Amino acid sequence: MAVTLREVAARAGVSPVVVSRVLHNKALAIRVTEATADRVRKAAEELGYRRNVTAINFRARQTLTIGVLHGAGRVMPRLAGGTGYFSALMDGIIAGAFEHGYSVTLCPKLLGQTPEDGMSDGRFDGLLLYSPEVTEINSAMLRACTLPLVLVHSRASEFGCDVPSVMCDNVQGIALAVEHLVKLGHRRITFAVEAWPDNTELAERKRWFGVHCDRLGLSSNEYRIVYGHDHDTVFANGTTAVMTNHDDLAAHIYQAARSRGLRVPEDVSVVGFDSTTFCLNLRPSLTSVHQPLQEMGRAACDLLVSAIRGETTDPPELLFPCGFDIRESTTLIKQYLPTFTR
Repeated sequence: MAVTLREVAARAGVSPVVVSRVLHNKALAIRVTEATADRVRKAAEELGYRRNVTAINFRARQTLTIGVLHGAGRVMPRLAGGTGYFSALMDGIIAGAFEHGYSVTLCPKLLGQTPEDGMSDGRFDGLLLYSPEVTEINSAMLRACTLPLVLVHSRASEFGCDVPSVMCDNVQGIALAVEHLVKLGHRRITFAVEAWPDNTELAERKRWFGVHCDRLGLSSNEYRIVYGHDHDTVFANGTTAVMTNHDDLAAHIYQAARSRGLRVPEDVSVVGFDSTTFCLNLRPSLTSVHQPLQEMGRAACDLLVSAIRGETTDPPELLFPCGFDIRESTTLIKQYLPTFTR
């Protein structure tokens, strides 16, 4: 059985209030001599007393725990293997949580029979939710949440709720990729995406892919958006360059190209999105839009802790600029096109 504060008080010959003052820095109005404080600390050590953090947090009505919720309908996130996307994001979240003294719990799904049960039943002080699809069910769930909440990779306005959100600048990131390929002479460009329901981020990337292709002078029959695992469609229409919505899909495009006798980048250039260390392990190494995942995860955690502490007023929408890492999977085609207008 755990040693109680009362047992320490009995051993030291003082009241429980004095023990609380010495060991927990509570009851600050109580004056305790150094000799008494030494006696209390010695009694606690002899008995093996340890603070019951759970009980303390219960009395304070807090758990010091943040829940990280995986977007519904997605495959299970992987910390090891894969592209390293989720581990990079979690590195940032964990760093931010630990800095503020919070623990992190990964949740495969919301428990409870209703959104109110699942998101506000006392297990967490706040929630981080990443990549939810824009559906009526998710919108109702988010609007019903009574806990502090921060969205990652999604705009709160899409769900009709007023909470902080953290995203990369998808408009700028897609522009970097399209501009790079057009500079290399590519005009037959395919944007390969997963066949998931659109979340905010995917919808935004698809929309701005077309906008940037139009801006750079590509005709509507030169660029396409297709389902990435339909390989025959990906390489149809004389495609010379393939952009993907994430790096893992780019790796699948590599395999599909090779199975058709196509070389990367000699026959088809490939661009990914995220630019984790996974890109360096591919052969050839993958050119990719760099999404600052660790910084985004840390910022999301900072926003959430501020909301938990009641320090926020107008929920911010943080937009992180993307970088662009040019590696070996893209190359010139036919002739170099040195100029284009923004």
